[in-house]
Amino acid sequence: MSNEENPIDAKALAAVGPGRLATLLAEAAMTNPAMRRRLQFELSAQKGENVADAVRQWVSEFGAQTAFLDAEQVGELAEELDAMRVTIASNVSAAAPDLAPDLMWQLFTLAGTIFERTTEEGWEVSCVFDEACSDLVRVSVDADVEPMEFTMKVVAAIASEQYGEYRALIRAIASAQPWAPAYVSDLKALLHRLLEEPPNPNSERSRVLRHVLQEFDSLSPT
Repeated sequence: MSNEENPIDAKALAAVGPGRLATLLAEAAMTNPAMRRRLQFELSAQKGENVADAVRQWVSEFGAQTAFLDAEQVGELAEELDAMRVTIASNVSAAAPDLAPDLMWQLFTLAGTIFERTTEEGWEVSCVFDEACSDLVRVSVDADVEPMEFTMKVVAAIASEQYGEYRALIRAIASAQPWAPAYVSDLKALLHRLLEEPPNPNSERSRVLRHVLQEFDSLSPT
């Protein structure tokens, strides 16, 4: 019988029965680290444990990986990374909104965990971080993070960026003008102030800040 005649979807798997499915999942988790981490998170959530702590543990275990990644593995990790992103933006933001921003910032630190272990371009991973940039702005606003505190973190993050993980952050902030105008105005003001201060205007830091400000101005409504 062909795969087309036996599709693997939620309806088909339900017919297998919960006991058998649990056995299959346990067996698969023994050889699939990503599945094991996801199941550990789901079990923690099912037990009523603090969802933010469970995600923090998930992020920590994800970041502890060291093995080299091929193209298929990069794709699998991108899916897991996206699952973490969605969980922070939805579950954590709803249950503990004040903790969601820090967890989303932690998510960005995982860029090196992936890109330092592969020669692949990893565009799927970059797309997840692009979505995370928009999520970061939203969860920060929902958590009432002070605009200047947020702005300082944004500038520090962009100045230390190594893998393009923040490439969509300025665009995300600019698009938040209608509902988070203080974030936009404070970031612009800080960029202008930093460009007027030492170090040398020709330094790498100054070039980065000028580029960010130019991008910001090009995206802001006239």
